[in-house]
Amino acid sequence: MYIDTLLSEADWLITEEDYHPEKNQFYETLFTLANGYVGARGSLEQGSQTGSPGTYFAGVYDPTPVFFTELANAPNWLNVKIVANNESIELEKGRILEYKRTLDMKKGLLTQIFRWEGAKGQITRFEDYRLVHLNYKHVALLKGVIVPENYDGPFVVKSGLNGYVFNTGVIEQLLIKHFKLTEYEDREAEGIYLEMKSRLSGISVGEASKLKLSVPSERSVEIDVDKITEVLTFEAKKGQAYEFEKYVTFYTSRDVEDVKFHTLKELNTRVDQGSEVLLREHVSAWEQKWLDVDVKIHGDEVAQRSLRFNIFHLIQSANEDDDRVSIPAKALHGEGYRGHIFWDTEIFMLPFFIYTNPRAARSLLMYRYHNLDAARENARIQGYKGAQFPWESADTGLETTPKELGNPLTGETVRIWTGEEEHHIVADVAYAVDHYYVATGDEQFLLKYGAEILLETARFWASRVQYDDRKKAYVIKKVIGPDEFHEHVDNNIYTNYMAKWNISKALEYIDRLKQKHTDSWDKLKKKIVLSSREIREWETIANNLYLPYDEKTKLYEEFEGYFKLKEIDISGVDSTGLEKIVKDTKWIKQADVVMLHYLLGDYFDQETKKVNFHYYKRWTTHSSSLSPSIYAIMGIEVGNYRDVYQDFIRSTRIDLDDEQGNTSIGIHAASLGGAWQVAINGFAGMRIKNGMLSFKPWLPEKWEKLEFKVKWWGETLNVAITHETVELKLETTDPTRTVEVNIGQKVWRIKGGETCVISVCSQ
Repeated sequence: MYIDTLLSEADWLITEEDYHPEKNQFYETLFTLANGYVGARGSLEQGSQTGSPGTYFAGVYDPTPVFFTELANAPNWLNVKIVANNESIELEKGRILEYKRTLDMKKGLLTQIFRWEGAKGQITRFEDYRLVHLNYKHVALLKGVIVPENYDGPFVVKSGLNGYVFNTGVIEQLLIKHFKLTEYEDREAEGIYLEMKSRLSGISVGEASKLKLSVPSERSVEIDVDKITEVLTFEAKKGQAYEFEKYVTFYTSRDVEDVKFHTLKELNTRVDQGSEVLLREHVSAWEQKWLDVDVKIHGDEVAQRSLRFNIFHLIQSANEDDDRVSIPAKALHGEGYRGHIFWDTEIFMLPFFIYTNPRAARSLLMYRYHNLDAARENARIQGYKGAQFPWESADTGLETTPKELGNPLTGETVRIWTGEEEHHIVADVAYAVDHYYVATGDEQFLLKYGAEILLETARFWASRVQYDDRKKAYVIKKVIGPDEFHEHVDNNIYTNYMAKWNISKALEYIDRLKQKHTDSWDKLKKKIVLSSREIREWETIANNLYLPYDEKTKLYEEFEGYFKLKEIDISGVDSTGLEKIVKDTKWIKQADVVMLHYLLGDYFDQETKKVNFHYYKRWTTHSSSLSPSIYAIMGIEVGNYRDVYQDFIRSTRIDLDDEQGNTSIGIHAASLGGAWQVAINGFAGMRIKNGMLSFKPWLPEKWEKLEFKVKWWGETLNVAITHETVELKLETTDPTRTVEVNIGQKVWRIKGGETCVISVCSQ
């Protein structure tokens, strides 16, 4: 009646058709709306006994008294409750006659429609949409219609700001309240205001809201524990439609000193603008965003919708205007992993931003630079030099991985080693810095920030290795690679090779700085106290780092002793019991050696990649959501196409199908980026070769065409791939601007204003 006219085409929609209370938390994650500054889980406005509402501001962390720093659940601004003729409308009571919620990914909207019959036989229709504004980072809006279908009577609409919220601990019974009330105020005609402060980090969060109705009403305000509610009452007539609007604004003391002033000023401004303007500008911002980032798959609606779901949540997760924050492993969608930041960001998500929104990519890397001193402190604590980026990071950049997880109800404790041993994160950050620079040519970033990261991470690895007289080589002992089933291993090939790459790449950049940027080099080496002797030591280490490799079989050993591990049958073992029985076996959690061959593909010949792919594919359980995408990409690269499409669809639907069984605690953000990489680096075959873009496409048989755009050195390249051709066009009419692209062992120069169509054979 009202909402349906707003919605986009079917391949832009994710829909919940029926109401199942036990699935509330699952859909709360899928339907999260965010803008990089704040995320609001897709909870029901009416509330639910089975839901887990969450409002998360990027960078607003607070230590817990029992465990560790976590992303703090802030006051819930979603509450809109209806009392119709003295009967409270609650979906878990009464009878639901019709129900549908829809995520419109094209417009960035979440809509709800339901018809509800209460105990008195009263039937009420409710429709609304909500948005977290993409342009105005401090603004949200709910707008809807209420219709009493078969009765007259008094209606009460309650709009609340609820600070009585908790984080769920590592066990559900342990609830942690991070915020304490500092102020609330009834602003009368201007709405209501609530301000709270995090208990230990001392960050203030201010929220304001204004409720409006399309008919005259009586206004009052209710005050409860940490909660303020605006109440509007009116007389409703049967069959009449009544519109409501809820404007919400929010600021934190991370942004401004006077939180209250800015929150209320923003509210007044947006109320004056009106809902239609806010909606129009929000939808326009999303449509403009999609023009740059959409990946169009012709001939496969399931793949199209699923991939767009991943891209949509990636767009929502980055804040290009705040370089002090990054994207947590569960984004701003839930409390999984306590809102911590992992290698997921640099290796899985960052490529999407590098090629679609370089400004956001730069911002994400600046988060690491701002925490470089903390990384130095992490290294010092563990007895190393240079910068050791933490396995789990939060607001300070210090290591936030807990050393153990204990259950106070049972007394059981599990030791966690990743913070002390999963050091490949250091090289992963360095890899991301180099990737960004090579794809953007951002010289200022390299000179002011990137080079320092590359050199300090190289310094870490030089202190992390030790010389093995028996091997006559440098080794790295007691680590955890990407395959987390195996801990305390020596010479994990991913770790060792990435460390070698990190040191070698730092040496390359040193030579570059010496030759082209003498002043910058002099300042940098003085700043970090880097001597010629230390540089020579790096060269020695890089040239003599042990890499476990069998020349006869061309197999890289995942770590020393891996080839001697047991080979057991795990069919019939469920995921909860898997990790306990595979530690002494060849079964691995996710792509490890294969991951290395993806990231550093030019360092290995085709036969080596093929042999290792086939060997490790057999033993990979894909117990991590990070894994299927890498195997899909490498399956295409080595010509093993059998499972490629299945792995791609699996990567796009990790959350849509709740494959891991834990979508309820947040989105699998790394998998979002992995799915995009399958489309672009897999099916389109995009790589960087000799400093230029290269394409080697392979499309699934039923796909007719794959279309997308990529940013490259300040230019935008339009790419359209079929089974027969690659069509390239620069988004400029200036013929002096060009991009060189490698396709089929030939370099093609694409000029502004021209379209280049190249014949290819889909492999």
